[in-house]
Amino acid sequence: MNGLIDPQALWLGALVGAQVLVVFFCVIKANAYRERALLLHAAATLLSVLTMQSLIGRQPMVQAGAVFLLVPALAGLQLLDLMSHAGALRRARRLLLFTSAVALPLLAVAATFSRVFVLAGLLLWAVVVAILLARAWRQSQPWVWWLAPASAALLLAGAGIVAPVLADELESALAVGALLTAWSACVYLATGWRGRIHGETRARIKARNTIDPLTGLATPLVLNERVVAARHLTRRYGHPSVLMLVHIENLASLSQEFGPEAGESAVLAAAERVRDSMLRDGDVVARLSHTRIGVLAEGVAAGEAASSVASRILVAGLKEPLPAVRSEFLRFRIVLCAVPADDTTPKQLLHKLSQRLDHEVKGGSERRIVTLSHEDLLAAAP
Repeated sequence: MNGLIDPQALWLGALVGAQVLVVFFCVIKANAYRERALLLHAAATLLSVLTMQSLIGRQPMVQAGAVFLLVPALAGLQLLDLMSHAGALRRARRLLLFTSAVALPLLAVAATFSRVFVLAGLLLWAVVVAILLARAWRQSQPWVWWLAPASAALLLAGAGIVAPVLADELESALAVGALLTAWSACVYLATGWRGRIHGETRARIKARNTIDPLTGLATPLVLNERVVAARHLTRRYGHPSVLMLVHIENLASLSQEFGPEAGESAVLAAAERVRDSMLRDGDVVARLSHTRIGVLAEGVAAGEAASSVASRILVAGLKEPLPAVRSEFLRFRIVLCAVPADDTTPKQLLHKLSQRLDHEVKGGSERRIVTLSHEDLLAAAP
């Protein structure tokens, strides 16, 4: 070659480098997004690199085939993880698990003696994967499209190892390396696409459980969790917190006089004004019902919360008229208490506040802010 490097060797090195790059990408994304499927694909791609090294090093073809059979074995385990969302695939999944975890490793050991076992393992894997993909195809759009060429490339690479078509060993290794690189890239794209779709789905589910869709406030679940956390701070460090229940007193009259649209607009305005009244990041504002909003104010005592936080909420309701009804304002009524250090659950605490608020509303009391002491909470009906 007159001191020049063989171009085919350069291409082989580039293919190996591309697969190593895929391994790095898989490990980084798997750690960042906690995707187990990417770690399995990284392991399968590493075995693919070992297979190419075996071919480049002019090892016996049977040895390369034995190493190669472990690639579809790990690819099958990764496919099981990718298809975890698909229903009605229990039998197919069990068959793929048996093929990947038991049959293919045993055939890989047997392949050290005969190439026939490599071919048998490829055929078995192809049949099982085809059954699984056919049943899960509609439930796995659109990322599943990348798995079809990936599976075909892996099968062709295995066929090239068992019965090389090209006479030149380097050219044959180059063809197998190109197919393995195409397989690795396609599976990486499919796994990344699937992870993005499922990540968005998980984010929507989490948002649905933590954010009220109408007002954008927190949900009762978030408020309960924060009340429990605030109680632990009170027990350990004496850090005070206050739980408030805000009632929109004139919401029913607004809906009755001006229509349900005005009532919905009043709910949105009330949520916005209560949220804007909370100046600190640690405070939580949650929508509990159509007319009531729960507020957790951390770092303040009951007296301070009544004179500052609750007063700001009352002023916010009367500061400006409603956008939908310019002649009307929001009238709030608030009952609050310090978060106790005992084992009273957030649900029980809110129930006691709600009972006292119902009593204040029915009695027509002129007090807009009512503070309950610890003795009042103990005396309240369970």
